[in-house]
Amino acid sequence: MALPASSAARRPAVRNAPAARRPSIRLFEPAPRTRHRSRRRPTMLIASVLIVGSLLSVVAADDVVAQGQIRLANTQRLAAVALTRQKQLQVAVAQLSAPQIVVIKARQLGMESPTQIVDLPSVPLNVALPVPDTVQAPSAKTPPKMP
Repeated sequence: MALPASSAARRPAVRNAPAARRPSIRLFEPAPRTRHRSRRRPTMLIASVLIVGSLLSVVAADDVVAQGQIRLANTQRLAAVALTRQKQLQVAVAQLSAPQIVVIKARQLGMESPTQIVDLPSVPLNVALPVPDTVQAPSAKTPPKMP
């Protein structure tokens, strides 16, 4: 296979005279950019201020929520401690109010057991009681007697 001829060999040695350049075709004239830039600058400034402000407000709201969560966790911890303490105190009250403990404490304070126990008579609740006999007590001021 034969190698192609070099590019110099393919071109004619003498160039023709340069053709006249055509003018570039422009369909429209672009508007000056300075006018657009001056209109964009305040808009971009306002937009960037709004974006930064909204980000700062999100950070502040997140901080408030985090503080609320910390307070809630502390309150829940304190409530759990108080509930545990209440249960401990209820158990202590139940132990101290047992009859054996009450008798022991009464003996320590000097109380003695009675020698005999007298039961009160039972009263039926469906029978009306008689009206008791009462005597009117003399009042402090007695009216003067008339002869």
